[in-house]
Amino acid sequence: MPFTVRVVGIFTRNSRSSATADQRRARVLADVAAANAAWFSGFSPGVRCEISFVATAIYNSSTIINASTVAGVADPRVDRLIQQVRTLRNQQAAIYVVYLSGDRLADGFAVGNGGPRFTFFNSTASYGLVGHVVLTDIAGTTFARYVLAHEAGHVLFGRFLTNSPLSFTINDPSNPGSSHNNNSQNLMFPVVPANNPFINAAQCIVARRSRVLIENAASGAAAKRSNTAMLRRLNRSAIFQARKAMRTGKRKSR
Repeated sequence: MPFTVRVVGIFTRNSRSSATADQRRARVLADVAAANAAWFSGFSPGVRCEISFVATAIYNSSTIINASTVAGVADPRVDRLIQQVRTLRNQQAAIYVVYLSGDRLADGFAVGNGGPRFTFFNSTASYGLVGHVVLTDIAGTTFARYVLAHEAGHVLFGRFLTNSPLSFTINDPSNPGSSHNNNSQNLMFPVVPANNPFINAAQCIVARRSRVLIENAASGAAAKRSNTAMLRRLNRSAIFQARKAMRTGKRKSR
């Protein structure tokens, strides 16, 4: 069975590699290649998970968003851009990546932030997810090559632990109670490893079940019956958890 994640790139003005279509494509493909190295092929001593990331679209915005003014992926300017592109793509299940100008986010440490968002919710068995991610100019460079792969982990770990809608979490399945892993060579360690970051079996199993994967995405008919009040509540929870992951992570280049 295939396991496939769409990646949609959104470049803001003055961000690294935003000048030409060829440069934008090269940067997205490099991030996707790094994600595939970690999530598809895998590194020792971890597992080969065979989740395939595919770049499906790249957008170029005239909007300027400096990373130093962005506290996280829930920034209204970032959210507006992603919502516009999601509308253009009919709320397609994907990870939507906004490339910002500047080296670090507002906390002075993080070079990326990401997490899941709900597109609709009927029950813990019927819901839709997409991923929202922001990356700075440092993300994707030599010592921060796997930042998108790391943020994708936060997206793919989004799940319900029980039949209760209040059980939604993005925590690392191999480290209950934390959004990060304690092994310094694991992809989900707070400071993303510069080389050969591995994922473990528990992480792979949960990621393969994500509703962001094409194979697990819900039908359009299900989306039309959404519980609007719970949808808003769940998205507030998802945003809070993504912020918490960034605060506890402080992802710096090594």
